[in-house]
Amino acid sequence: MFDTSAKIPVTAIVVTYNSADNIIPCLKVLREELKSVGGDLIVFDNKSSDNTVRQVKQAFPDINLFESDKNLGFGEANNRAAEMAAGKYLFLANPDMLLDLGALKKLLDAIADLPDAGAVVARMHNTDGSFQPTCRNFPNFYNIFFSRGSVLNHKMLPAKASRTYTLGDFDKITEVPAVSAACMLIDKALFKKIGGFDRRFFLFMEDTDLSLRIFQAGKKVYFVPEANALHHWGKGSSISSARRSWYHHISVWKYYLKHHPNGFSLLFLPAALLVNFIIRALFNTDSR
Repeated sequence: MFDTSAKIPVTAIVVTYNSADNIIPCLKVLREELKSVGGDLIVFDNKSSDNTVRQVKQAFPDINLFESDKNLGFGEANNRAAEMAAGKYLFLANPDMLLDLGALKKLLDAIADLPDAGAVVARMHNTDGSFQPTCRNFPNFYNIFFSRGSVLNHKMLPAKASRTYTLGDFDKITEVPAVSAACMLIDKALFKKIGGFDRRFFLFMEDTDLSLRIFQAGKKVYFVPEANALHHWGKGSSISSARRSWYHHISVWKYYLKHHPNGFSLLFLPAALLVNFIIRALFNTDSR
């Protein structure tokens, strides 16, 4: 069980950017969950151009709200908020995510009971209750072609091939290689030790990179199925699907340049990613 004697056991961080459609329900649920475990909440806004900030101020006038003078990207915004966090643990939450009742307590219990855990994540589900996969293997030269952003994923090859990258559901707490940071609890000391998110990733792949560095630091990441959360996939900010896809493709290339600096990453991969991006744009394929 997690230690409740700490002054602030956990700090929840929500990074917003044009998140007006979902931010208030997210914060309402988060504040209730934090009341039950003891913790505080930071909202870091990446210079939204909609009424996200106004909504937050009106609904929660006492909230810790920080307004950036420019869009720093997801990872760097979390880094800035983490510098201000007082909690022993950091709970990173997307604004389009709604925790199920008691989920945060279950994540805190899990990370406290697993001595080798650096981070834990909840089981995500869609609005219809169906499982939403957010865990994955580390990208390599084979499985990248079957990732959720690839036009080959679930289209031209058997489902077995696609599972070389995206992982399925688990019925018990399970160690996983890489995870989404949409609903992640991480030890703040570890987050600081490994340097937080790599700022070169503006959006996407920053969580996979973080997962790898957790592993390299001698810790593990665990999937906790007892802790559940609803995730409105891709609704955290009102940016176009084409722009979102472009950020994803660029970040994949940056990940390979960082972790696999060779001819494949430098020459072949950017060409393949460009073709993939064009096909996805033309046919408006679903990246999930």
